[in-house]
Amino acid sequence: MPAPPYPLHPSVADKIHPDYVKFYNEHIIDKQQVHLQPVEASRTSGILIPGGGPKLPVGKTEDISIKRKETAGPDVVVRAFTPRGERPDNGWPLMVYFHGGGWVLGTIETENTVCTNLCNRANCVVVSVDYRLAPENPYPAAVHDCWETLLWLQATGSTLLNLDLSKSAIGGSSAGGNLTAIMCHKVLSSSLTLRFKVQILSVPVTDNTATVDNNKSWKDSQFSPALPAAKMLWYRRHYLPDPKTWAEPEASPLLYESGWEDQPPALVVVGEMDVLRDEGIAYAEKLTAAGVKVDLKIMAGMPHPFLAMDGVLQQGRDTITYMVEALRDAFAT
Repeated sequence: MPAPPYPLHPSVADKIHPDYVKFYNEHIIDKQQVHLQPVEASRTSGILIPGGGPKLPVGKTEDISIKRKETAGPDVVVRAFTPRGERPDNGWPLMVYFHGGGWVLGTIETENTVCTNLCNRANCVVVSVDYRLAPENPYPAAVHDCWETLLWLQATGSTLLNLDLSKSAIGGSSAGGNLTAIMCHKVLSSSLTLRFKVQILSVPVTDNTATVDNNKSWKDSQFSPALPAAKMLWYRRHYLPDPKTWAEPEASPLLYESGWEDQPPALVVVGEMDVLRDEGIAYAEKLTAAGVKVDLKIMAGMPHPFLAMDGVLQQGRDTITYMVEALRDAFAT
């Protein structure tokens, strides 16, 4: 097994933003890389991505177990963050959030900073989903758990959490961005009346058929820190062990053949030095071509994990602010 230190690869070292380079060389270079050790080692090593900022105060945080309606499996656990202060007359606006971690790592603990920022600053209830992880629970387990959350929110959660479902939004980071895009398509062909005023896709996985051979950002950033191409394939093979499923729309939402014109407006944020950059841009372009309003942000010099590094990267703080502003704008209409 290779061992640290892992200096930045010469193909990307002079293209990465200097603030990230400095933090990497001081705090990350000597850590073992996720895809080079057992899954369990990464799950028990503490903080998934170093450099995160503090949580913001909220009025209430509660974990809730959801009974399933349409799929098999254990109860789904969600965490609900409720703002401080007086509830609006019609109920709280809602933001449904799916964490990142390649469908293999991450929990409802790992993105509390983002969730509390959205709750506190956009004055909405944030429901974060603790979906099942691969390899123990491969595709489509995560999709099923996220879907069950939407079913519960419409049937039960809206009353329990005092929600105004006419002001609903949905979003997530990385694998969570993938699940967000899929949920926005799935609702169109369902009995759910829940619709979203905005979808927030931060560094989303939209095309699980992408490789260094068919995708420019995969090739150009294949040795980028935090999410090199080999690590992304490691995640993919855990979550999607059967390559025949890689092109299914519920794995690769970029490949949905219809429903684009009915998608909610989108904020799409990608990192210039992320292997996932071009599939995020392609998703934004497909929405735009269908007449959907899109705000696309390309964060200069950033590799994949900047959102979770808001404690040390201005780009992480800016991205959270973009998310907050998108929610405020959506809920104001």
